[in-house]
Amino acid sequence: MNWLDTEHRYGAVSRFLHWTMAVLILLMLASDWWMEGIAGLGEGAAMELHQSIGMALLALLACRLAWRVVNRGRLDPPGHWRLAARLGHLVLYALLLLIPLSGLLTAWGSGEGVTVFGAPLIAAGAEIEWLEEASEETHELLANLLWFVIAGHVLATLAHQWWLGERSLQRMA
Repeated sequence: MNWLDTEHRYGAVSRFLHWTMAVLILLMLASDWWMEGIAGLGEGAAMELHQSIGMALLALLACRLAWRVVNRGRLDPPGHWRLAARLGHLVLYALLLLIPLSGLLTAWGSGEGVTVFGAPLIAAGAEIEWLEEASEETHELLANLLWFVIAGHVLATLAHQWWLGERSLQRMA
């Protein structure tokens, strides 16, 4: 098992980070539905789970970015696709940073605080209504935008797989 990426395949660390984040991102994007399903546990418990997964994603993003620095340049796309790939990944990473940060600001503005897997991260305090409203709107807008970026990522992968014959799916599986 290769930990580092090679010319022909992503390494174990890259694949673990990619697929773990993919599952958690889809879980978070579907949180409107599953949070209603667990509402019987209490709104606070559902929000704590949502916040905990969001903070886990933020930590995984930091790991992923650090890993890109360590594992840089082993699987570069062809020259004519390189700019599109870099821009796509830049937008994806920016959203994965800004969505949890706007969620943190929403929680701070609500005055309810943030608890991550049972540990307080931001203590409850006074409500800051303008911050809560602006951050919540931003959080939802960015999450909706993420759906389109994910669709573009999937379509690009499928195009590389079947149109260009580059075996992208096999490299990440």
